[in-house]
Amino acid sequence: MTEIHLRAYGKINLSLDVTGVRPDGFHDLSTVMQRISLYDRIHMVWEPESPNQEGNGLQKEKGLRIRIRTNRPYLPTDERNLAYKAALLMEERFGRQAGVGSGQLSISIVKNIPVAAGLAGGSGNGAAVLIGLNRLWHLGLNTRQLCSLGEELGSDVPFCVLVQNTRYRAALATGRGEVLRPLRKSMKKYIVLAKPPFGVSTKEVFRHIDEYHAECHPDNQALVQGLAAGDYEVVCRNMINVLELYTLEHYEPVKKLKEIFAEKTPAEKVLMSGSGPTVFGIYSSEREAKKACETIRSLRYEAYWASTDGR
Repeated sequence: MTEIHLRAYGKINLSLDVTGVRPDGFHDLSTVMQRISLYDRIHMVWEPESPNQEGNGLQKEKGLRIRIRTNRPYLPTDERNLAYKAALLMEERFGRQAGVGSGQLSISIVKNIPVAAGLAGGSGNGAAVLIGLNRLWHLGLNTRQLCSLGEELGSDVPFCVLVQNTRYRAALATGRGEVLRPLRKSMKKYIVLAKPPFGVSTKEVFRHIDEYHAECHPDNQALVQGLAAGDYEVVCRNMINVLELYTLEHYEPVKKLKEIFAEKTPAEKVLMSGSGPTVFGIYSSEREAKKACETIRSLRYEAYWASTDGR
């Protein structure tokens, strides 16, 4: 039996632009994504099939047996869970190798990242399983290969692989979000995240976003240069999420939450992450972030404070 403990970090979108529609029906994006210090805990235990396990004459089930446990009872623990899908994908690709793919894989997920919040919590869990099985099965895959596998699970999974398996903390993502340009410099700020008590369907937002005309778009090259130079005036000026056009119009509580951040806390910038409903504010000090988090919580919102540099 072998085991591994991993951290599956969440992310925020410092910017998000929709640049077109692809032949496959998906949208082309340009977005700068940033890892945050909030993470889920992933514990994986691998028990390979022993050659003499059938010595008692009982026929045991062959192949990979997956068991997932989580501290959130409403989360699925079967094929609907990205961690489960990631394990199945690894078995499909590498299960015929000696000592791989036949046995019991137990995955324990302690969720700290809000669910259905646009913070890539599920994608991070899937990425952690890819990374974990690569190590437990001694496959020797590099980060690029793991990111390629992650593309098959979801658009955010390659980014989650990148920031969990390397020292990079941010990336410019294009395509569906899976084409990554890692950034040597990332944001170094404190943040407060908060969300209303509901989720927002990403498919719904993208289904309707073409009906809107965005007057302001982020200049992501300028944003990247601003990060490299530590010029947060440039960074904040280009922190624009065009998906807000739809979500803020159709989900009034998200719009209200943005207004609360701006009016009741000293946030340098307030933005929605992904397709929502999570809203985050940027702060220069830990003290400001903690106080802002208390303010938001006092208004009965689910809120967390974190940092963007891994602290």
